[in-house]
Amino acid sequence: MSDKITAALLADLAERLGTGEEDTLLVSCLSDAAAEVQLYLGWTDEEWAGSVPAAIQRKVVQLAALYYRRDSLEAEQPGVASTSVTEDKLSQSVSYRSADSYAAQESAILQSLARYRRVSL
Repeated sequence: MSDKITAALLADLAERLGTGEEDTLLVSCLSDAAAEVQLYLGWTDEEWAGSVPAAIQRKVVQLAALYYRRDSLEAEQPGVASTSVTEDKLSQSVSYRSADSYAAQESAILQSLARYRRVSL
Protein backbone atom coordinates (compact mmCIF):
# COMPACT_ATOMS: atom_id res chain seq x y z
CA MET A 1 0.00 0.00 0.00
CA SER A 2 1.17 3.49 -0.65
CA ASP A 3 2.40 5.74 2.13
CA LYS A 4 -0.66 7.97 1.63
CA ILE A 5 -3.04 5.04 2.12
CA THR A 6 -1.04 3.79 5.11
CA ALA A 7 -1.22 7.21 6.77
CA ALA A 8 -4.99 7.33 6.21
CA LEU A 9 -5.42 3.82 7.60
CA LEU A 10 -3.30 4.70 10.63
CA ALA A 11 -5.53 7.72 11.30
CA ASP A 12 -8.64 5.51 10.91
CA LEU A 13 -7.18 2.97 13.31
CA ALA A 14 -6.35 5.60 15.94
CA GLU A 15 -9.89 6.98 15.63
CA ARG A 16 -11.49 3.52 15.83
CA LEU A 17 -9.57 2.72 18.99
CA GLY A 18 -10.07 6.17 20.48
CA THR A 19 -6.37 6.56 21.16
CA GLY A 20 -6.06 9.89 19.39
CA GLU A 21 -2.40 9.23 18.80
CA GLU A 22 -0.27 7.20 16.47
CA ASP A 23 2.05 5.28 18.78
CA THR A 24 4.51 2.59 17.80
CA LEU A 25 2.12 -0.20 18.78
CA LEU A 26 -0.50 1.17 16.37
CA VAL A 27 2.04 1.34 13.56
CA SER A 28 3.26 -2.17 14.31
CA CYS A 29 -0.27 -3.61 14.45
CA LEU A 30 -1.24 -1.91 11.18
CA SER A 31 1.90 -3.23 9.51
CA ASP A 32 1.24 -6.76 10.83
CA ALA A 33 -2.39 -6.63 9.70
CA ALA A 34 -1.47 -5.41 6.22
CA ALA A 35 1.12 -8.16 5.85
CA GLU A 36 -1.33 -10.81 7.06
CA VAL A 37 -4.04 -9.64 4.63
CA GLN A 38 -1.58 -9.53 1.73
CA LEU A 39 -0.40 -13.05 2.57
CA TYR A 40 -3.98 -14.32 2.90
CA LEU A 41 -4.94 -12.81 -0.45
CA GLY A 42 -1.81 -14.08 -2.17
CA TRP A 43 -1.13 -10.68 -3.70
CA THR A 44 2.32 -9.76 -4.95
CA ASP A 45 4.15 -6.72 -3.58
CA GLU A 46 3.42 -4.88 -6.84
CA GLU A 47 -0.32 -5.56 -6.56
CA TRP A 48 -0.31 -4.56 -2.91
CA ALA A 49 1.58 -1.33 -3.66
CA GLY A 50 -1.04 -0.41 -6.28
CA SER A 51 -4.67 0.44 -5.77
CA VAL A 52 -6.11 -1.50 -2.84
CA PRO A 53 -9.95 -1.52 -2.74
CA ALA A 54 -11.57 0.34 0.14
CA ALA A 55 -13.22 -2.87 1.39
CA ILE A 56 -9.80 -4.44 1.87
CA GLN A 57 -8.47 -1.31 3.55
CA ARG A 58 -11.33 -1.43 6.08
CA LYS A 59 -10.54 -5.07 6.86
CA VAL A 60 -6.87 -4.19 7.41
CA VAL A 61 -7.98 -1.58 9.97
CA GLN A 62 -10.34 -4.07 11.66
CA LEU A 63 -7.58 -6.65 11.90
CA ALA A 64 -5.09 -4.08 13.19
CA ALA A 65 -7.62 -3.01 15.85
CA LEU A 66 -7.95 -6.65 16.93
CA TYR A 67 -4.17 -6.98 17.14
CA TYR A 68 -3.90 -3.72 19.08
CA ARG A 69 -6.54 -4.74 21.61
CA ARG A 70 -4.95 -8.14 22.04
CA ASP A 71 -1.45 -6.76 22.52
CA SER A 72 -2.38 -3.81 24.74
CA LEU A 73 -4.69 -5.86 26.97
CA GLU A 74 -2.09 -8.60 27.31
CA ALA A 75 0.45 -6.01 28.42
CA GLU A 76 -1.93 -4.63 31.07
CA GLN A 77 -3.57 -7.83 32.34
CA PRO A 78 -2.17 -11.02 30.83
CA GLY A 79 -4.95 -13.48 30.05
CA VAL A 80 -7.71 -11.49 31.77
CA ALA A 81 -10.77 -10.64 29.68
CA SER A 82 -12.71 -8.82 32.38
CA THR A 83 -12.87 -8.35 36.11
CA SER A 84 -15.77 -7.43 38.33
CA VAL A 85 -15.80 -6.42 42.00
CA THR A 86 -18.85 -5.83 44.19
CA GLU A 87 -18.18 -4.21 47.54
CA ASP A 88 -21.48 -4.67 49.39
CA LYS A 89 -21.30 -8.42 49.80
CA LEU A 90 -17.65 -8.60 48.74
CA SER A 91 -17.69 -10.65 45.57
CA GLN A 92 -15.18 -10.73 42.78
CA SER A 93 -15.18 -12.41 39.39
CA VAL A 94 -12.56 -12.72 36.71
CA SER A 95 -13.02 -14.10 33.21
CA TYR A 96 -10.05 -15.14 31.16
CA ARG A 97 -9.36 -14.75 27.47
CA SER A 98 -8.36 -17.66 25.35
CA ALA A 99 -6.05 -17.52 22.37
CA ASP A 100 -8.85 -19.20 20.41
CA SER A 101 -11.13 -16.17 20.75
CA TYR A 102 -8.60 -13.93 19.02
CA ALA A 103 -7.85 -16.58 16.40
CA ALA A 104 -11.55 -16.97 15.63
CA GLN A 105 -12.00 -13.22 15.21
CA GLU A 106 -8.90 -13.00 13.01
CA SER A 107 -10.14 -15.90 10.89
CA ALA A 108 -13.57 -14.30 10.45
CA ILE A 109 -12.03 -11.04 9.26
CA LEU A 110 -9.72 -12.80 6.82
CA GLN A 111 -12.45 -15.09 5.50
CA SER A 112 -14.59 -12.06 4.72
CA LEU A 113 -11.91 -11.22 2.13
CA ALA A 114 -12.07 -14.61 0.40
CA ARG A 115 -13.59 -13.16 -2.78
CA TYR A 116 -10.41 -11.10 -3.32
CA ARG A 117 -8.08 -14.07 -2.94
CA ARG A 118 -5.82 -15.04 -5.79
CA VAL A 119 -6.80 -18.40 -7.16
CA SER A 120 -3.71 -20.55 -7.49
CA LEU A 121 -3.52 -23.12 -10.25
